[in-house]
Amino acid sequence: MKKMSSKKFAVLGLAAACATVLVWSRQQTQAPDAASVGALAGANAASVAAGSVYASMQPVAMNAPTPRNAAQSKLGAGQLLQAVQALSQSQSQSGGASAPSASSQRGPAYRGASVAEQIAALDRAGIPSRFRDGEKVKVNVDLSLTYDQVQNPSLLDRATASLRETLLAAGMQAHQINGSPSIEASVPLARLEWVAGLQSVAQVSLMTMSQTTAFSDGATASNIDQLRSLGNYDQLAAGLRRELNGEGLTIAIVDHFNNLNGAVQALQDAAEWPQNSDVEADKLTLTASTSGAFGYRGAAHGNAVTEIAYDIAPSAKFRLYDNTGAADWVSAIQDAANLNAQNVAQGEPRAQVITASLGFNLAAPGDGTGTGSDLKGLYDAIDAAKNNGVIVLNAAGNEAQVHWDDDSTAGAGVNVLQDFLVGNVGANGAAIVESINPLTIGGRYDGCIPVGARTQKDRDTFEFNLWLGWNDWTSANNTTNADYRLELVRWADAVTRNGRVVTPAGWVAVAQSDFAQTGAAGQQPLEFISYQAPAATRTTACNAQGFDPARFAGGGKFGVRITRKTAGVNNFLRLMNSGYNFQYAQTARSLIHPADAASVITVAALDAATSNLEAYSSRGPVLGAGGARPAGQAAGNAKPDLANFANVDTVSYGDNAFNGTSSATPHAAALALLGLQHQRQLTDATVPAPLPADATAQQKAERAALLTQRNVNLADATYDALVYVSSTGGNDLGDAGFDASYGNGRLKFHANAESCFLSATYDAKYRSLLPAQASPLPAGQKSYEQLRIDNSATCAAN
Repeated sequence: MKKMSSKKFAVLGLAAACATVLVWSRQQTQAPDAASVGALAGANAASVAAGSVYASMQPVAMNAPTPRNAAQSKLGAGQLLQAVQALSQSQSQSGGASAPSASSQRGPAYRGASVAEQIAALDRAGIPSRFRDGEKVKVNVDLSLTYDQVQNPSLLDRATASLRETLLAAGMQAHQINGSPSIEASVPLARLEWVAGLQSVAQVSLMTMSQTTAFSDGATASNIDQLRSLGNYDQLAAGLRRELNGEGLTIAIVDHFNNLNGAVQALQDAAEWPQNSDVEADKLTLTASTSGAFGYRGAAHGNAVTEIAYDIAPSAKFRLYDNTGAADWVSAIQDAANLNAQNVAQGEPRAQVITASLGFNLAAPGDGTGTGSDLKGLYDAIDAAKNNGVIVLNAAGNEAQVHWDDDSTAGAGVNVLQDFLVGNVGANGAAIVESINPLTIGGRYDGCIPVGARTQKDRDTFEFNLWLGWNDWTSANNTTNADYRLELVRWADAVTRNGRVVTPAGWVAVAQSDFAQTGAAGQQPLEFISYQAPAATRTTACNAQGFDPARFAGGGKFGVRITRKTAGVNNFLRLMNSGYNFQYAQTARSLIHPADAASVITVAALDAATSNLEAYSSRGPVLGAGGARPAGQAAGNAKPDLANFANVDTVSYGDNAFNGTSSATPHAAALALLGLQHQRQLTDATVPAPLPADATAQQKAERAALLTQRNVNLADATYDALVYVSSTGGNDLGDAGFDASYGNGRLKFHANAESCFLSATYDAKYRSLLPAQASPLPAGQKSYEQLRIDNSATCAAN
């Protein structure tokens, strides 16, 4: 990682070349003039796969697709169904093979459909390249299982394995998400309806992919030298003293990586990454995702994260896991924590710290669990890792400015539009329903967004990703039967003919998500749109914004519309998108998944130069049970936990260019690793003795249980020490005490940090880590309780 430099702000023109990928929605420092409109790169631009052909022209307004059979109804009345029906229509018009009914599709469907025809149909639906591999679509195939069936691990495993084998036998790529009622699969468009028609399938949707939270010098800002020096604490035995650099420990990083054109070797040659040697053959372990070779995507995000962690803990070992979705993530946790597919510990964890600067938007209830969702297996694996003594960290997310939530709008009957500004009235006092939540680029460019991008990179950069979720998750006492529709709308110019207005200007839908929520098994209270806007979505109202015609067809105005389709229901709605600001927004409760889990340390982002909370940093609290509006912080699960530094230099991103909770989290993770190293020093006297060579099975089991509990206590004591440091020594930023923005405070090590660690070590919860004290105590010797009190007071002293 490069040394810290002065903070720079740059506004690049849309016509200018973009040298590095930034999280454009977070770089809102000043508005450029029309001649130099910002060259903005999307939050997921670094993680998408290139290669899709340019999206074809769209009609002025979409005609919402209607399912024509039971199989199509499982695709939702959105983009997947639109693509399937577009393919069927093109086949019919060209005289190709007609589409067989879902019930008769026992082999490849639409045998006459060429790859080009399938790609064209995907283009017409506006499905972005990251969900595609040629004519194949990356999807989640959810099983039609009841809540009780999902809770039965053996039955769930058999059901998902059976569906996976069916898809594999049909020549498709398919991967189980251990512990979740879903399969991740890559399915040719021509065979999508056949997959949906399988009896065991509840619904098929675009794949829930992990999103990078990027946007390091934070080591210096964290007072890393103060922490390192704790390893030479004068009360330690001389043989244990050493500067803290991570010796004897391993950190696991789950992320998106780049290993194209020798990127990893270049970082190793520059001493920015760990590498294996004859002395340490397992210094670095690389694990590829299920989608391709390690680093196949060319995403520098994980490379920069690793730079940060290596800079802080250069003597540690590293296990890096390339990630696409939930299946990869679950497998990574299980491997790093040494768990089997059912989350049963197989011994000591392979890594003592697991960190992820990734997340999912609105793919789970938001209440700290994965109940009812495709992420159930991820939450279960995280819990199991913690129970095996692993410290797990996750970025809070960068969603504070791209998040909205509120209660659903009341009203009799069905098809009730959501009012985004309740209480708004006109000049005559009549109520006005604000049914559109406009999207903007930081409130700039008069609400215009570039459309009709000429290159794949720009199409990926400016795509729309919208998530809607609500509190109607399937549980032991509830089925998902409150139905909503999500629409992406655009402002359409008036249509005139012979000087007369045929169609007035107004909002029209360009994409929608409308899965059925009827209470059937396997359904979820979620809608998702991912769309790339073609040239036909431009409006003359944006002509003055100066979008570079060599790169874009013009500009368009877009917004979101929600319709409640079920009568008599009242839900807490949440809306997120991947980079555009909502006109009506809400920063609170904007955590990504699994940052809301009680078993993770959730990290917020501070500017490294000022310690100010970054405006984009996601806020707590976690939601109430089932995704309900919370009443304050949840007991035992207050979020975020703490804050660390962003706006940092890395070789992978450049000077001051790695931002977001992505860069804050690896700082905290590596600092936690060093903190754990120090806790091990402080408790070395009670390390269990090795077993004799002839140890019995019972002795082995007892020692394994003892070591597991010891690892759990060490991890928990380390967490407590980090919280004590974060809340003392001037680190309590924001509101006094814990708050939903900074958490417990800034993780910056101060002069009394040693006492913070000792305060945790002497806590009654962790006395098993310490030698038993004599009773009565020798004269002049303090009890552990008194030592806790004394060190707690010193820790808190300014």
